[in-house]
Amino acid sequence: MFEPWVGENYGNSNLLGGKRILVVGESHHSLEHPVNSVVPDLTQRVMEHYRQTQERGKWMRTLDNIAWTLSGHKRSDLVASVHRGEFSVWQSVAFYNYVPVILAASARGNRPTAKHFQLAVEPFEKVLRVLNPEVLIICGYGLFPNVIRNHWPTSLAKPWDFSGEFLDVLRDDQKIRCIRMLHPSTSFSHSRWHTVISNAVADL
Repeated sequence: MFEPWVGENYGNSNLLGGKRILVVGESHHSLEHPVNSVVPDLTQRVMEHYRQTQERGKWMRTLDNIAWTLSGHKRSDLVASVHRGEFSVWQSVAFYNYVPVILAASARGNRPTAKHFQLAVEPFEKVLRVLNPEVLIICGYGLFPNVIRNHWPTSLAKPWDFSGEFLDVLRDDQKIRCIRMLHPSTSFSHSRWHTVISNAVADL
């Protein structure tokens, strides 16, 4: 229902060994669009706004933290250009928000319900078919077990009890490494998570 953002260098860059990396966020929030509505190009519009604006709102910091985590650099280390350094990192990955409808007007709004997570299954299966990722970086300890339960229920008997850093699952006999990452909000250590992710993809 939401089209994924796919960077121009998805699977072809030197970022983390050139793996096909899909970053999975939880949900979109919008003041402009009604709750439970579908705006297919919203993810692309968000990423273009992120590229073009100098605004540093809280949601921008979330995307920055992911970029810093993937690259291993701080904002000050990335080369300033017409295309911001953080955005150039995003060109190497794909990004998709799992809940396929507008969840709330703000991040302080409602949490996804079981119905939201069930609604997400078919659209995400389509994303997996099209992008064929080797690595999922699942943003949020609450999102991770829902994704695993919905798509690979036999991989973990109790996905909510899982506290490891990553889990390997199979899709059409192809391995996908699912990394369980803390949600990249303001209290987030991008250097720590860069190490976790780098170690997780090192032997793929």
